[in-house]
Amino acid sequence: MKFVAGVATALLSVALIPGCGGGGPSVVPVTGTVTLNGKPLEGAQVVFTPDPGSKGGLPGTDVTGPQGNYKAMTNGRSGLVPGKYKVYVTKSLVPAGKVGDDFKDDPYMLQLAGKPPEGSRQAAAAKSDAPTEIKGEFDRDIPAGGGVQDFDVKGADKAG
Repeated sequence: MKFVAGVATALLSVALIPGCGGGGPSVVPVTGTVTLNGKPLEGAQVVFTPDPGSKGGLPGTDVTGPQGNYKAMTNGRSGLVPGKYKVYVTKSLVPAGKVGDDFKDDPYMLQLAGKPPEGSRQAAAAKSDAPTEIKGEFDRDIPAGGGVQDFDVKGADKAG
């Protein structure tokens, strides 16, 4: 009998651990697409921060795929708790690496370092006062049924 009571206690303990066994607040599916000036934005961090007035809200996040798509996740679960959120979309633009003088004329080494060849449009854009980060901030209300939440970040488009 002690064995059965011990097993029951262990199972109950595991079921009560937050985030395990489907515990926690109910979440609803939230997906969407992030664009920069209307074009898909790959590799952007999408962070849903619950409004302080929303009860039971939890933060959610994802990173956009090649087509700018994302699927919000909360504590390892797919979806968000319904409510009001401040949504932050960010993407860091890594500056081109430095190439030593020995390799400054080698296009392959420039490519490996992420530095565009001199005289190219990309090199001209890299020398400009281009931003080092893309940022967007949005207010959203996630309904009880979830749904699609798309974001278009406005900013300088370096593809010019």
